[in-house]
Order: sequence, then C-alpha cells, then structure tokens
Amino acid sequence: MRRYLFLCPDTQTASGGIAVIYDTVAALCRAGYDAAILHNSPAAGYLDHPDKPPLCYTYDYYIARQKQGLDGRRARLMSPFILMGEKLRGGPLKPWRPGAEDILVIPEFMITAAMTAFPQSRLGVFVQNPFAFQEAHAEAMERGLDIRERADWFLGVSQICLDQFELLNIQTGHHLPVSMKPEDFPFREEKERLITYMPRKRSAEARQIVDTLERRGKLKGYRIQELDNMPRLDVSDHLQRSQFFISLLRMESIGFPAAEAMAAGCIVVGYTGLGGREYFTPKTGVPVTEDDTLGLVHALEAAVAEYAAAPARLDAIRRHASAVVNANYNSDTFETALLKIWRELDAA
Repeated sequence: MRRYLFLCPDTQTASGGIAVIYDTVAALCRAGYDAAILHNSPAAGYLDHPDKPPLCYTYDYYIARQKQGLDGRRARLMSPFILMGEKLRGGPLKPWRPGAEDILVIPEFMITAAMTAFPQSRLGVFVQNPFAFQEAHAEAMERGLDIRERADWFLGVSQICLDQFELLNIQTGHHLPVSMKPEDFPFREEKERLITYMPRKRSAEARQIVDTLERRGKLKGYRIQELDNMPRLDVSDHLQRSQFFISLLRMESIGFPAAEAMAAGCIVVGYTGLGGREYFTPKTGVPVTEDDTLGLVHALEAAVAEYAAAPARLDAIRRHASAVVNANYNSDTFETALLKIWRELDAA
C-alpha cells in the first residue's frame, strides 16, 4: 500500500498549522490510507492532539538544513553536537524506513532543505501560508532547486494559496478548505463587557493599541484581555464571553483567531491578514486597512459606541459571521474535501 509521510515541524505545543497537519493525517488514517507524521526527532510530537495519529522521525531534513546553512553559520557549527545530543536523548518515536511507494508531503516553508534531504522521494507540497511559500520558493530557486519540477501535486488551504499557484504557473494545485473546528467555539448570545485579542503576529502593535485605547478612555467600561499561552478550552471560554475581538492577523492564509472569535459570537474588529478576506468582510465584522493602527483604534471605539447606542446592526453581523464560519470551515467540510482529493491523488 502507498504510504504518505507528512513532514512536520517539531513541537509539543498547540499550533494552527501543525494541528492541521495532524488533523489531515488522522482523517486519512480513519479512511484507511497508510499515513503518518514524519518529525525530525524521536522526542517530537504534538502531545495535545486528540487523535494521536502515527508518528515517526528522520534526521535527514535536519542534516540537509544545516549543510545548506539555512540556520546560519553558528547553527551549522553547533549542529553535530546538537544532533549527538538528540541521539543520546532518544524518544518514543520510531525511525522512518523509506519505502518504494512512499510519498512525502512537505510544508511550504520546508521545501528548500526537503528537496535536498529526500532526492529520490516523490513529493507533494502542503501550502498553508502563501507568503511563506513565496519566500521559500525564491530561496530554493537561488540554490537551483525548483519545487515545481519535483512535486507531483500541491495542496492549498485557501483562495490566496490558489492565487499563489496561479502566479507560479502551478497546474497541479488542489483546494483543501481547512477547519479551525468552529464547533469548539460555540456561539454565545449574552456577552460581558470584555474585549480580547491574540498578540502572536503583532505583539508590539498590540501593546500600542491597548495602551492607546486605555489612555483615550472611550471604551465605556469594557476591559481588555490578552489571550496568549492558554489551553484551547480556556481560549474558547474567553471568546464566548467577549463582546469584541481585536483581529491582529498578518500575512495569513486563513487566520484562525478571527474565525474562532466569529464562531463564538464576538464582534470582530481589525485586520483580515489578506487571506482572511474570504470570510472576514463588512458583512461579518469590521475589517480595517492592513497595518493602519490608528484606523483600528478608531474603528473599535466607533463599534463600542454604536453597540451602546443601537446594538441591532452589530448583533446581526456577529450572528451572520458565526453562521458563515460554521458553514464553510467545519470539520465535516474539511474531511469530505480531503477524501475527495485523496481518491484522485491515490489513483494517480
């Protein structure tokens, strides 16, 4: 049976992109495909993922990356010692033994070293961020490596990924609409005077926005809370209680935080991150021009004032937003699309 190995960054904490890779492998395994996560260390693994898909590891990608100097001169000098420490430490994962029918599915930002690390393997590319893909493709081309000649096919999780495929004249792209599992963020009608935000992409700007909002004093009794380094259940609880959510998305393919907030019934104000435009519009929230910090502050203050005076319009927007996210990004939609694509890929 053909085996699909999904090369994956090493982490033991929650991450949107890594969660999607794990979700994909788990769904393929449930459907009877031979699929597994391929990490770069025997001690790696996303321990909080509920499905526990098969895991294995190889050092090949790490070695290729260091040989190419992609992590800098100091990292290349230290890499033999780091690798020795990894081998001594060990871990529960079993090493990957390449098979003739194996197909490696590699994240877009890992293409440069992956093409060198696995010269004989058939490749697919999983593009979750077109901006990272654009940068990685340019880096690879500078080294004489063209992923368009190596990969059999490409998966893109949003319209902006498909746009990138068109820019690069990629004819073998497939659209896989991913799920942020909106069912984990149920809509709540009654809210608190709470404004929340996630500072992952714009931490310095987030601090400035919060300081400015508090200094100007126009929030009418609302308090502002950062959601960072929280378990998923706690994030869901806070979003269900939040009346407003500040979207700080930046250069996104989809942008899970804003979608999760919409699912929970927040009025979302802020940036679409470009890729989020496919669900974040004036009909589902209050989008602001990218990087316009003062514009975001003004938009949030105006939304707070409007809601205090006449909440009907914004209540209608947040209800519609939750319906849009749940209809288009639920787990069933993701799994149905994935298996339809995989039947075609597996038959090739």
